[in-house]
Amino acid sequence: MRWLAIANPAAGRPREAERALRQLSRTAGLLHEVARTDAPGHATHLARQASHFDGLIAVGGDGTIAEILHGMDLGRQRLAVLPAGHGNCLARDLRLGSTSRAVSSLQRNAWRAVDLMGVRIGFADGHEEQRLCASTLAVGYVAEVVKLGRFRLHGLGRAAYAAAAMMVIPRTFEARLGNSPCASRLTGLVINNTAYLANFRGLPDASTNDGLLDIMEQDYGWSRQLLHNLAVLSGSRAYGPRRLRQAASESVDFQEPLTLMADGELLHGVTRLSITCKPAAVSCVVGPT
Repeated sequence: MRWLAIANPAAGRPREAERALRQLSRTAGLLHEVARTDAPGHATHLARQASHFDGLIAVGGDGTIAEILHGMDLGRQRLAVLPAGHGNCLARDLRLGSTSRAVSSLQRNAWRAVDLMGVRIGFADGHEEQRLCASTLAVGYVAEVVKLGRFRLHGLGRAAYAAAAMMVIPRTFEARLGNSPCASRLTGLVINNTAYLANFRGLPDASTNDGLLDIMEQDYGWSRQLLHNLAVLSGSRAYGPRRLRQAASESVDFQEPLTLMADGELLHGVTRLSITCKPAAVSCVVGPT
Protein backbone atom coordinates (compact mmCIF):
# COMPACT_ATOMS: atom_id res chain seq x y z
CA MET A 1 0.00 0.00 0.00
CA ARG A 2 1.02 3.57 -0.63
CA TRP A 3 0.37 6.00 2.24
CA LEU A 4 0.28 9.77 2.65
CA ALA A 5 1.03 10.95 6.20
CA ILE A 6 -0.77 14.22 6.94
CA ALA A 7 0.94 15.78 9.97
CA ASN A 8 -0.45 18.64 12.04
CA PRO A 9 2.39 20.66 13.65
CA ALA A 10 -0.22 22.52 15.72
CA ALA A 11 -1.62 19.33 17.30
CA GLY A 12 -1.84 19.08 21.07
CA ARG A 13 1.61 17.45 21.30
CA PRO A 14 3.72 18.75 18.38
CA ARG A 15 6.90 17.08 19.65
CA GLU A 16 5.08 13.75 19.61
CA ALA A 17 4.02 14.43 16.00
CA GLU A 18 7.64 14.97 14.95
CA ARG A 19 8.74 11.88 16.88
CA ALA A 20 6.06 9.86 15.10
CA LEU A 21 7.28 11.06 11.71
CA ARG A 22 10.86 10.11 12.56
CA GLN A 23 9.75 6.62 13.54
CA LEU A 24 7.73 6.37 10.37
CA SER A 25 10.73 7.34 8.25
CA ARG A 26 12.76 4.49 9.78
CA THR A 27 10.10 1.87 9.03
CA ALA A 28 11.38 -0.46 6.34
CA GLY A 29 9.11 -1.47 3.50
CA LEU A 30 6.41 1.14 4.16
CA LEU A 31 5.79 3.30 1.09
CA HIS A 32 4.76 6.75 2.23
CA GLU A 33 5.06 10.49 1.71
CA VAL A 34 4.60 13.29 4.25
CA ALA A 35 2.59 16.51 4.01
CA ARG A 36 2.33 19.05 6.85
CA THR A 37 -0.66 21.26 7.49
CA ASP A 38 -0.23 25.01 7.89
CA ALA A 39 -3.74 26.21 8.81
CA PRO A 40 -7.12 24.93 10.02
CA GLY A 41 -8.85 23.02 7.23
CA HIS A 42 -5.61 22.30 5.36
CA ALA A 43 -5.74 18.59 6.22
CA THR A 44 -9.06 18.32 4.36
CA HIS A 45 -7.52 19.96 1.29
CA LEU A 46 -4.49 17.64 1.40
CA ALA A 47 -6.75 14.60 1.71
CA ARG A 48 -8.80 15.68 -1.31
CA GLN A 49 -5.62 15.95 -3.37
CA ALA A 50 -4.46 12.47 -2.31
CA SER A 51 -6.62 10.27 -4.54
CA HIS A 52 -3.54 8.42 -5.86
CA PHE A 53 -2.73 7.08 -2.35
CA ASP A 54 -4.22 3.88 -0.93
CA GLY A 55 -4.42 5.25 2.59
CA LEU A 56 -3.95 8.35 4.73
CA ILE A 57 -2.08 8.52 8.04
CA ALA A 58 -3.35 11.15 10.49
CA VAL A 59 -0.42 12.42 12.56
CA GLY A 60 -2.19 14.53 15.18
CA GLY A 61 -5.27 14.39 17.37
CA ASP A 62 -8.99 13.84 16.90
CA GLY A 63 -9.37 17.20 15.16
CA THR A 64 -6.79 16.24 12.53
CA ILE A 65 -8.62 12.96 11.95
CA ALA A 66 -11.93 14.81 11.52
CA GLU A 67 -10.43 17.11 8.87
CA ILE A 68 -8.94 14.19 6.95
CA LEU A 69 -12.25 12.30 6.99
CA HIS A 70 -13.91 15.18 5.16
CA GLY A 71 -11.44 14.97 2.29
CA MET A 72 -10.60 11.28 1.86
CA ASP A 73 -12.31 8.67 -0.30
CA LEU A 74 -14.06 6.75 2.48
CA GLY A 75 -15.08 3.89 0.23
CA ARG A 76 -11.61 3.17 -1.15
CA GLN A 77 -8.90 4.57 1.11
CA ARG A 78 -7.88 3.32 4.56
CA LEU A 79 -7.15 5.50 7.55
CA ALA A 80 -4.29 5.06 10.02
CA VAL A 81 -3.59 7.15 13.12
CA LEU A 82 -0.31 8.16 14.76
CA PRO A 83 -1.63 9.81 17.97
CA ALA A 84 -0.20 13.24 18.78
CA GLY A 85 -3.13 15.11 20.33
CA HIS A 86 -4.28 15.64 23.90
CA GLY A 87 -7.26 13.28 23.80
CA ASN A 88 -6.62 10.72 21.02
CA CYS A 89 -10.02 9.11 21.59
CA LEU A 90 -10.22 7.18 18.32
CA ALA A 91 -6.58 6.03 18.58
CA ARG A 92 -7.27 4.61 22.05
CA ASP A 93 -10.32 2.71 20.79
CA LEU A 94 -8.28 1.33 17.89
CA ARG A 95 -5.61 0.09 20.35
CA LEU A 96 -3.09 2.61 19.01
CA GLY A 97 -2.24 4.38 22.24
CA SER A 98 1.45 4.95 21.47
CA THR A 99 3.49 5.96 18.45
CA SER A 100 5.51 2.73 18.36
CA ARG A 101 2.35 0.62 18.57
CA ALA A 102 0.72 2.65 15.80
CA VAL A 103 3.74 2.35 13.48
CA SER A 104 4.06 -1.41 14.02
CA SER A 105 0.33 -1.77 13.36
CA LEU A 106 0.81 -0.05 10.00
CA GLN A 107 3.28 -2.77 9.08
CA ARG A 108 0.85 -5.50 10.19
CA ASN A 109 -1.90 -3.84 8.12
CA ALA A 110 -4.70 -5.23 10.27
CA TRP A 111 -7.83 -3.15 9.91
CA ARG A 112 -11.56 -3.00 10.67
CA ALA A 113 -14.57 -1.02 9.51
CA VAL A 114 -15.43 1.85 11.87
CA ASP A 115 -18.65 3.82 12.30
CA LEU A 116 -18.78 7.58 11.92
CA MET A 117 -21.27 10.20 13.10
CA GLY A 118 -23.01 12.34 10.50
CA VAL A 119 -23.81 15.66 12.18
CA ARG A 120 -25.99 18.59 11.13
CA ILE A 121 -25.27 21.64 13.31
CA GLY A 122 -27.60 24.64 13.57
CA PHE A 123 -26.27 28.00 14.77
CA ALA A 124 -27.90 31.02 16.41
CA ASP A 125 -27.35 33.15 13.30
CA GLY A 126 -29.42 30.73 11.22
CA HIS A 127 -26.71 28.96 9.22
CA GLU A 128 -26.06 25.21 9.30
CA GLU A 129 -23.02 22.99 8.87
CA GLN A 130 -22.70 19.29 8.12
CA ARG A 131 -19.78 17.31 9.52
CA LEU A 132 -18.41 13.83 9.99
CA CYS A 133 -17.12 13.00 13.46
CA ALA A 134 -15.30 9.87 14.59
CA SER A 135 -15.19 10.34 18.36
CA THR A 136 -17.09 12.87 20.47
CA LEU A 137 -19.76 15.54 20.44
CA ALA A 138 -20.22 17.35 23.75
CA VAL A 139 -21.80 20.42 25.29
CA GLY A 140 -21.60 21.65 28.86
CA TYR A 141 -19.08 20.10 31.24
CA VAL A 142 -16.94 18.14 28.74
CA ALA A 143 -16.75 21.08 26.32
CA GLU A 144 -15.60 23.34 29.16
CA VAL A 145 -12.95 20.77 30.14
CA VAL A 146 -11.60 20.80 26.58
CA LYS A 147 -11.59 24.61 26.53
CA LEU A 148 -9.65 24.86 29.80
CA GLY A 149 -7.26 22.03 28.95
CA ARG A 150 -6.44 23.34 25.51
CA PHE A 151 -6.11 27.06 26.12
CA ARG A 152 -4.91 27.38 29.73
CA LEU A 153 -3.36 24.04 30.67
CA HIS A 154 -1.78 23.26 27.32
CA GLY A 155 1.68 22.92 28.85
CA LEU A 156 0.63 19.85 30.84
CA GLY A 157 0.57 17.77 27.65
CA ARG A 158 -1.09 14.38 28.18
CA ALA A 159 -2.34 15.46 31.63
CA ALA A 160 -4.06 18.66 30.42
CA TYR A 161 -7.58 17.27 30.12
CA ALA A 162 -7.35 15.18 33.29
CA ALA A 163 -6.30 18.28 35.27
CA ALA A 164 -9.03 20.39 33.68
CA ALA A 165 -11.65 17.74 34.53
CA MET A 166 -10.89 18.25 38.22
CA MET A 167 -11.14 22.04 38.00
CA VAL A 168 -14.22 22.80 35.88
CA ILE A 169 -17.39 23.56 37.84
CA PRO A 170 -20.45 22.12 36.03
CA ARG A 171 -23.14 24.63 35.05
CA THR A 172 -26.73 23.87 34.04
CA PHE A 173 -28.38 24.40 30.66
CA GLU A 174 -31.67 23.29 29.12
CA ALA A 175 -32.02 20.98 26.12
CA ARG A 176 -34.87 19.11 24.46
CA LEU A 177 -33.74 15.67 23.29
CA GLY A 178 -35.41 13.73 20.48
CA ASN A 179 -39.19 13.85 20.49
CA SER A 180 -39.48 14.81 24.15
CA PRO A 181 -42.08 17.58 24.65
CA CYS A 182 -40.14 19.04 27.57
CA ALA A 183 -36.64 20.37 27.99
CA SER A 184 -34.25 18.70 30.45
CA ARG A 185 -31.92 20.53 32.81
CA LEU A 186 -28.41 19.14 32.32
CA THR A 187 -24.82 19.97 33.18
CA GLY A 188 -23.44 18.00 30.27
CA LEU A 189 -24.43 16.05 27.19
CA VAL A 190 -22.05 13.69 25.41
CA ILE A 191 -22.78 11.81 22.19
CA ASN A 192 -19.96 9.40 21.44
CA ASN A 193 -18.76 6.93 18.87
CA THR A 194 -15.80 5.84 21.02
CA ALA A 195 -15.51 4.44 24.54
CA TYR A 196 -12.97 7.11 25.47
CA LEU A 197 -13.34 10.74 26.45
CA ALA A 198 -9.68 11.81 26.26
CA ASN A 199 -7.93 10.00 29.16
CA PHE A 200 -11.24 8.72 30.53
CA ARG A 201 -12.92 5.47 29.46
CA GLY A 202 -16.16 7.27 30.11
CA LEU A 203 -18.51 5.09 28.03
CA PRO A 204 -17.19 1.56 28.61
CA ASP A 205 -19.92 -0.17 26.60
CA ALA A 206 -19.40 1.96 23.49
CA SER A 207 -18.05 0.39 20.32
CA THR A 208 -16.84 1.98 17.11
CA ASN A 209 -18.48 -0.74 15.02
CA ASP A 210 -21.90 -1.43 16.56
CA GLY A 211 -23.98 1.00 14.44
CA LEU A 212 -25.06 2.95 17.53
CA LEU A 213 -24.41 6.29 19.22
CA ASP A 214 -23.67 6.26 22.95
CA ILE A 215 -25.46 9.13 24.71
CA MET A 216 -24.58 10.31 28.21
CA GLU A 217 -26.68 12.87 30.09
CA GLN A 218 -25.02 14.54 33.08
CA ASP A 219 -26.74 16.46 35.84
CA TYR A 220 -24.64 16.98 38.96
CA GLY A 221 -22.53 19.53 40.80
CA TRP A 222 -18.76 19.75 41.15
CA SER A 223 -18.32 17.27 44.03
CA ARG A 224 -20.55 14.63 42.39
CA GLN A 225 -18.81 15.18 39.04
CA LEU A 226 -15.44 14.74 40.74
CA LEU A 227 -16.55 11.43 42.25
CA HIS A 228 -17.72 10.29 38.82
CA ASN A 229 -14.35 11.24 37.28
CA LEU A 230 -12.39 9.37 39.96
CA ALA A 231 -14.62 6.31 39.56
CA VAL A 232 -14.07 6.27 35.79
CA LEU A 233 -10.29 6.60 36.22
CA SER A 234 -10.32 3.61 38.58
CA GLY A 235 -12.45 1.53 36.20
CA SER A 236 -15.51 1.61 38.45
CA ARG A 237 -19.09 2.19 37.30
CA ALA A 238 -20.02 3.83 40.59
CA TYR A 239 -21.40 7.39 40.57
CA GLY A 240 -22.59 6.97 37.00
CA PRO A 241 -24.29 9.61 34.86
CA ARG A 242 -27.93 10.61 35.12
CA ARG A 243 -28.70 8.57 32.03
CA LEU A 244 -26.67 6.44 29.62
CA ARG A 245 -28.28 4.99 26.51
CA GLN A 246 -27.73 3.99 22.89
CA ALA A 247 -29.53 5.02 19.71
CA ALA A 248 -28.99 4.99 15.96
CA SER A 249 -29.76 8.72 15.80
CA GLU A 250 -30.50 11.70 18.05
CA SER A 251 -31.61 15.31 17.78
CA VAL A 252 -31.11 18.08 20.36
CA ASP A 253 -32.51 21.60 20.65
CA PHE A 254 -30.83 23.97 23.11
CA GLN A 255 -32.77 26.71 24.86
CA GLU A 256 -29.82 29.10 24.44
CA PRO A 257 -26.72 29.11 22.18
CA LEU A 258 -23.98 26.88 23.58
CA THR A 259 -20.42 25.83 22.76
CA LEU A 260 -20.15 22.44 21.05
CA MET A 261 -16.99 20.38 21.17
CA ALA A 262 -16.85 18.30 17.98
CA ASP A 263 -13.81 15.97 17.90
CA GLY A 264 -11.65 18.51 19.69
CA GLU A 265 -12.90 21.61 17.82
CA LEU A 266 -14.93 24.19 19.74
CA LEU A 267 -17.91 25.65 17.85
CA HIS A 268 -19.77 28.57 19.44
CA GLY A 269 -23.40 29.67 19.19
CA VAL A 270 -24.86 26.20 18.55
CA THR A 271 -28.64 25.87 18.99
CA ARG A 272 -29.48 22.51 17.38
CA LEU A 273 -27.90 19.14 16.60
CA SER A 274 -29.06 16.25 14.45
CA ILE A 275 -26.80 13.18 14.60
CA THR A 276 -26.95 9.87 12.73
CA CYS A 277 -24.63 6.91 13.11
CA LYS A 278 -23.10 5.86 9.77
CA PRO A 279 -22.18 2.19 10.22
CA ALA A 280 -18.89 0.85 8.85
CA ALA A 281 -18.17 4.15 7.10
CA VAL A 282 -14.34 4.01 7.04
CA SER A 283 -11.66 1.29 7.23
CA CYS A 284 -9.09 1.93 9.97
CA VAL A 285 -5.81 0.27 10.87
CA VAL A 286 -6.03 -1.33 14.33
CA GLY A 287 -3.47 -2.41 16.89
CA PRO A 288 -2.99 -5.93 18.30
CA THR A 289 -5.37 -7.19 20.96
